[in-house]
Amino acid sequence: MSRFLDALRSGRVLLMDGAMGTELQRAGLKPGECGELWNLTHPEKVRAIHQANVDAGAEVLLTNTFQANPAALQRYNAADQCEAICRAAVELARQAAGADRWVLGDIGPYQSDVELQGLQTLVKALAQAGTDGFLIETCSDPYPLLNLWKVLDYPLRQRFPVLISFTYRRDRDNQVRTIGGLSADQIASWIDDCSVPALGINCGRDIGLPQIAEVVVAYRGNVSRPIFVRPNAGTPKQVEDRWIYPHSPEYMASWLPELLKAGVSMVGGCCGTTPAHIAAFKPIVDAWNARRPI
Repeated sequence: MSRFLDALRSGRVLLMDGAMGTELQRAGLKPGECGELWNLTHPEKVRAIHQANVDAGAEVLLTNTFQANPAALQRYNAADQCEAICRAAVELARQAAGADRWVLGDIGPYQSDVELQGLQTLVKALAQAGTDGFLIETCSDPYPLLNLWKVLDYPLRQRFPVLISFTYRRDRDNQVRTIGGLSADQIASWIDDCSVPALGINCGRDIGLPQIAEVVVAYRGNVSRPIFVRPNAGTPKQVEDRWIYPHSPEYMASWLPELLKAGVSMVGGCCGTTPAHIAAFKPIVDAWNARRPI
């Protein structure tokens, strides 16, 4: 059994890290630049982001590999650097995490057969570098998970748990669904028939924390396995050449009790969240774990 899964199923809520991409932008990543290459070209800045999240209280870190598959890297003429990028990504996260925290290999959404062919390189590189598992995030339908099963043999799946997280938006009918048109109930019903150890929601567009809570309730009504959330800091607005995320650490933290009561086992942040958000989450998560009033 995975040590990470033991912790996730223990009944104690785990605190994940915040965003990587928007933090890289704050650290100087330019529009159109490959953030994953920073594992090699600016390792100290990637490590500093991980360390800031650990200092804020994060116990679970994601590697800086959201679009590290060879097909995505080819846009930057860096497909041949996939393995080196993944090794560096795990090493940088592990340096901050130490022995008492967990590092999950982050895998962004993919659709094409070309991306699937390169996925095996990505997954094996992350596994060999010492990740504790994988998170496929920002999915709009179940197919990325089904495809991942094709490149992960059974022994590897036993050693490295694969979590999946979906992203939702408000559609034209004012319903909260994935871009693929699936409701949270449909996603959860499908997942309940699979061997996925945990189901999540991350990112999102034109939805807020009330809708995130609704998705969690829908998930919990269909599955008994752990549920995790990584919401954005709201829907951003462009101000001159920058994108501003509206939700403060305090506002997002004020919604944590609602999410925890709905049955969340792990919580962190996606786009626009910072180590300050994670620091605001920590006392609430600690109080919940101690079963003190929040």
